[in-house]
Amino acid sequence: MVSFQLLTAQTKPESFYNYNFQQISKEEFDSISRQKGYLYNQYNLEDQIINILFQSKTRGKLKQEQLDSLKTQLNKIEPLKGEHIVIIYYPGKDKCNETKQNSTWNIFDRDYKKYIENLADSNQFWIYNNDDNLEYYYPRKYNWTKDENQYIEKLFFKMHYPCASSTVIDKDGNFISNLGEFGKQHVIQDIIELKK
Repeated sequence: MVSFQLLTAQTKPESFYNYNFQQISKEEFDSISRQKGYLYNQYNLEDQIINILFQSKTRGKLKQEQLDSLKTQLNKIEPLKGEHIVIIYYPGKDKCNETKQNSTWNIFDRDYKKYIENLADSNQFWIYNNDDNLEYYYPRKYNWTKDENQYIEKLFFKMHYPCASSTVIDKDGNFISNLGEFGKQHVIQDIIELKK
């Protein structure tokens, strides 16, 4: 019986999807995943294995009504004062952030916040989807706020990306997102790029 279960687990069908969640062939998936800047999530479901590609850095522009709605949501947390919005997004515990000690992630370095403040007039928001393991990410020092109704997730983060994600939005709604593991240098670079 055990060997049959193992055999069944090993023979689950696999499905492959591109970054637009459109099904593609394994060959196309393998070809894209070898390109720089592409990663993928794998979901082991009861009846199949699903592989979904994503780009670690994405760019886009919010429609005016999306930008207005986002500002309304964020104003409930803290009054908006600047031209740029920075969102640090914690999706919840996964293999990347299952630490049992305070995080050493460089986004918490003292010089980061000061550098951001000198670089651009901006608001920074610390948003979480699931607070499992969030106690190791300095909740007393940072105002982590629940993503009510997954509003931010639906707008920028279409699935659970490993570790955490970020997005920087300018006054016109242009944005750059880091999907999955990133550091303070990525956020700084995103602000510089959007200021051009």
